[in-house]
Amino acid sequence: MPGIFISYRRDDQAGFAGRLADALEATFGADNVFRDIEDIHPGEDFVVAIEKNLAAVDVMLVLIGPAWLSVSRNSLRRLDEPDDFVRREIEAGLNSGKVVLPVLVGGAAMPAENDLPPSIRALARRQSLVLTDAGWSADLARLIAAVAPKVPVARPRTGRRGMVWGGLTVLAAALLVVGLNRFGPKQAADAAKPVAVAPAQNFSGRWLATVNYDWGAEHVEKIDLQVDKGELHGTAGYLGVARTIEQGTVSGEQLGFVTHSQEVAGDGPAREVTHRYRGALKVGELHLVLESGGGLSAHTPVSFVARRADGA
Repeated sequence: MPGIFISYRRDDQAGFAGRLADALEATFGADNVFRDIEDIHPGEDFVVAIEKNLAAVDVMLVLIGPAWLSVSRNSLRRLDEPDDFVRREIEAGLNSGKVVLPVLVGGAAMPAENDLPPSIRALARRQSLVLTDAGWSADLARLIAAVAPKVPVARPRTGRRGMVWGGLTVLAAALLVVGLNRFGPKQAADAAKPVAVAPAQNFSGRWLATVNYDWGAEHVEKIDLQVDKGELHGTAGYLGVARTIEQGTVSGEQLGFVTHSQEVAGDGPAREVTHRYRGALKVGELHLVLESGGGLSAHTPVSFVARRADGA
């Protein structure tokens, strides 16, 4: 069962949740990290699944972005609704007596006690951690150092991506974080790198997908992929425009990559949007999840299937 539960609101910094989940899975293993978009299967009771996984974890991370407090529905703040899933997750985490760590993202500030419903005001008294784009590596290292002692390293590290991560991975990360520089910089960096896993399938070629975006637009997108020594390169269409793939990785039948676009409202300045894609090759099809964040509006994750173009 998962050792880390990531609580987040989809209307507030969902992209950070995906990015953090990737990083934690690389250290603790995918089976030890729970996030609803991937870990709840179609037809499964959402509430039962969350409560089951929450009962099994050692640490809860509560991601708080700029809109976390204010997201509303029908003129009522979501957090004030007794059946709000985020509120219920935090209530269960606090009542369990387990470690609950607020993680501030997107420049958010820690909420004051009076800003929270009485049932979760204890969250405001928990020491928070900060994750920023500019200081991502250092911030993530501090978070891993805080979490590592709470998550048993003896658990199996076989994850959805076919990776196997042992206690040595966690130990290497912790040593780098606390600054135990017994080895030189190059040796330490080499030791922290995960062992590459050769792709089990060939992702290279052109793929086509009909994507229904969360605001109702529909586009046929082209995804051109090339795999070179475990790294993924190429372009992925967003709103019909090819975007350069960055941070592309392949492990077994799993892949992930990032693209960027610009979002503009009226005559105001443009804001960069980060698009994070994660997916798997299943029976010759690419099953992908797209999370977008950082722009002028919040986006919910989008799932779609890409198929090989004729002759690709």
